[in-house]
Amino acid sequence: MIKEKYDSLSAPDRVLRSADEFLPFPRANDREAWVKLDPESKERWTSFAASHREFGWPALTMSSYMDSKRKGDIHGYLDPHWERRSALGGFVLAECIEDEGTYLNQIVNGIFCVCEETSWMQPIANTYLQKKNPAELLPAASDHVVDLNSSETAALLSWTYYLLKDRLDSISPRIGQRIRREVRDRVLTPYLQNDDYWWMGFIQGQRVNNWNPWCNANVIMSLLVLEEDQEVREQGLLKVMRSLDVFLETHSPDGCCDEGPMYWSRSGGSLYDCLELLGLASSGKLNVFDEPLVRDIGTYLYKVHIHGDYCVDFADGDAIAPLPGDVVYGYGRSIKDDKLMRLGASAKASIPALRNWFPIYRFTRELFSAEERKRLGARAPYARDSWMAHAQVMTARSEEGTEQGLYLAAKGGHNLESHNHNDVGSFLVYADGLPALIDLGTEAYTMKTFSPQRFELWYLQSAYHNLPTVNGTMQRDGGDYRADNAEYRLDGNGAEMKIDIARAYPDESGIRSWERAFRLLRKSGSSIEIVDRFSLNEPTADISFSLMTLCPPVLSERESGKVWLEYAAGRRMRIEYDEERLTALSERIELTDWRLKANWGTEVYRLILSLNAPLAEGEFILRITQEEEEKA
Repeated sequence: MIKEKYDSLSAPDRVLRSADEFLPFPRANDREAWVKLDPESKERWTSFAASHREFGWPALTMSSYMDSKRKGDIHGYLDPHWERRSALGGFVLAECIEDEGTYLNQIVNGIFCVCEETSWMQPIANTYLQKKNPAELLPAASDHVVDLNSSETAALLSWTYYLLKDRLDSISPRIGQRIRREVRDRVLTPYLQNDDYWWMGFIQGQRVNNWNPWCNANVIMSLLVLEEDQEVREQGLLKVMRSLDVFLETHSPDGCCDEGPMYWSRSGGSLYDCLELLGLASSGKLNVFDEPLVRDIGTYLYKVHIHGDYCVDFADGDAIAPLPGDVVYGYGRSIKDDKLMRLGASAKASIPALRNWFPIYRFTRELFSAEERKRLGARAPYARDSWMAHAQVMTARSEEGTEQGLYLAAKGGHNLESHNHNDVGSFLVYADGLPALIDLGTEAYTMKTFSPQRFELWYLQSAYHNLPTVNGTMQRDGGDYRADNAEYRLDGNGAEMKIDIARAYPDESGIRSWERAFRLLRKSGSSIEIVDRFSLNEPTADISFSLMTLCPPVLSERESGKVWLEYAAGRRMRIEYDEERLTALSERIELTDWRLKANWGTEVYRLILSLNAPLAEGEFILRITQEEEEKA
């Protein structure tokens, strides 16, 4: 798509801007541009830098690098790695804003700290350690592979030099020389010389994911900002186009990001970065924002936005996933979609943090677009219905344009999706924009998360999703474990998806067929129904339905067949089930991992509905409604 569009341009239009001509942002010496930026946005960055003025540049110890493989702890090394880069980036933006020389010494300290690192790669992504010599624990200075961390570092250094070139050159030309050499040796040369990085998409049969546009965006930035050889720039950008084309060719054709909204920031969001940069490099001649797939990748985000920071969090994503407002707004503007622009304008501004990625290009762009987004003064669109047929994902809410009422999201798909959980046929329910029946997401990543033992982790298993367990058997991982016969209906009564989830379970489950329907009904008050119709090879009483919630379930002996979840003070959701054939109990699950606690607090609950007597076939209906507390 992209390379084809570029090749179709006339020869004069295929001329890409040189490094001297590429000026996406004002440099720090353009004082007028920086002075007139939004005061609130400037204050966030100057306060962040001031609070870390005496930053000590933590050591990246080799013992913590080795512990990644020895103990599975990736954060012992990753956290100080992030801290160095976030401090450097924060100082750069504050210096651009203030222009008082306050942070120049710290910026030079940070540049050389990063340039002196043995490797810019994390142990979890070091190809030499993981594949070529799994017994090795330590990196070598020659381990130059383009991955998320190395390419992000290259982009940070590239923009640092772009923004502060005059200031840094006045201190010493060796600063810029060192940045160019390290970026060239560690990222640009390996990128140009290798076609076997899995994320590039040039290996037959290799799936790509968010790594593709994310790494490619960082490479584009480094090429456009630092590479002075025009032939090398064009060679690199043409390769980027071919790699991005693989991402688009293998993407779900309905625009659905199977990694979820949190990863969209670095999937569809990084695609936007790439396309914007290629457009700038070609003086606007290379533009594919009018392609239907590119549009659908953007509009996906408001289809799965629930309310505030809450998004549909299937797979490894977090339920609380702050939207990158600048990215979302810019994407919407580029595809001329008002809803996406409104969603981006409604998002909170980026909050600087030490222990996280530091996408300086986005942060700088956000500074220069903040006033435009504020002027729109938008509210999120709260799309009522969406259906992504290829991915088999539906979303529905009671009413367009508001978070009030019920919200349902459900998925079919298969169990080899990117960042997959065994969750074919799972669903979640929110009420008034707040979580009630949930998808847990994942704990903080360890080496085990991406190992062959991944699905030993409890929160990835189907029994800890809103799914049935049959004959003690859970779903299996792999592309063969999938949903069949997906159907979707939308009419005046509501929205419904039907799928058969039998193939998501192995043969020992004894399932012959298992149709699951998800309905949001709008007539006579909003309600949700989950309907299970099944046929088994033999009768069994060993069937249970798991429902995950962060609300302590209230079970009443007086009113059997009903469970209440108080999702907010004075507001409850009622779940009705077949009390004659099912018995309800709940278990409390204490959360100790910081990532799960950030989403759900210190505990969640699993409500289990278990069959009372053997059945070979049957039908069960869960009915979900809202009610005021006094009506319970």
